[in-house]
Amino acid sequence: MYSASMTSLFIIITSLLRTRKPIATVRRFTKYKLPLPKTIHLTLEKSFIQDREVFIIGDVHGCLDELEELLELAKLEIKNKKMLPIFVGDLANKGPHNLMTIRKVRQMEALCVRGNHEEAIIQHYLNLQNDDNYVIPEVFKWITELDTDDINYLLELPYTISIPTRNILIVHAGLMPGIPLHQQNLDNFIHIRNLYQDNDGNLIASELPFQGEAWASLWSGTEHVYFGHDASRKLQQHPYATGLDTGCLYGNMLSGIFINSKKMLQVKAKKVYSEPKGFKTPK
Repeated sequence: MYSASMTSLFIIITSLLRTRKPIATVRRFTKYKLPLPKTIHLTLEKSFIQDREVFIIGDVHGCLDELEELLELAKLEIKNKKMLPIFVGDLANKGPHNLMTIRKVRQMEALCVRGNHEEAIIQHYLNLQNDDNYVIPEVFKWITELDTDDINYLLELPYTISIPTRNILIVHAGLMPGIPLHQQNLDNFIHIRNLYQDNDGNLIASELPFQGEAWASLWSGTEHVYFGHDASRKLQQHPYATGLDTGCLYGNMLSGIFINSKKMLQVKAKKVYSEPKGFKTPK
């Protein structure tokens, strides 16, 4: 495990970027090898957003009661203005109301990026469609209730959403610094948590919570990135990145932020719905 300090790793990253040393081999599919959405990178122009307040929401994981409470708080915050909710992915799985959460978001005037749990849901669903004897893992049993419209919705979720007028990018997990968006490995968008240096001096993306340093702490722009996926670190507020997975599923908080005012809203989880791995539940 790489144990250098954040400062030394930042120096290593900037040095590697300066010399343009290869960091990763581009993969055009994620490890799940699923069909790609028609739009991999969605761009929102000012004409689409209009006068709506963009409200970015962290990982919901089927915590529908908390989501509805957060949306009500958001409506009160902006009073009579219109709102455009954008979700950072992982709408469902492991939580109490997975199917209902997906259908709630589908019915809203909202957007969402694809997360690793959306990919896993799609994978198990397609496996079941292709093999009547396929054994679904216990945590995914609920996907048998998905209909064609549900799965088509998940299939067409983009990996990123950008808002050029605000210099903002929304992604589920993160990005590799120094690599243009269209050259990123798709796995980075749904899995990356950390960066570490291997024995050959290459920078490697890791999804393990404590291998290296948080990618977001080393991201230097140009876009400000809003992301989820990293519940073990809870709310992350870096100069150019904001992590919104505050572990509602694990008994912590569901978080959302308005991009204009930077107003953060949070709702406490009603209970611990799933026991976390790698960090402690709140007492």
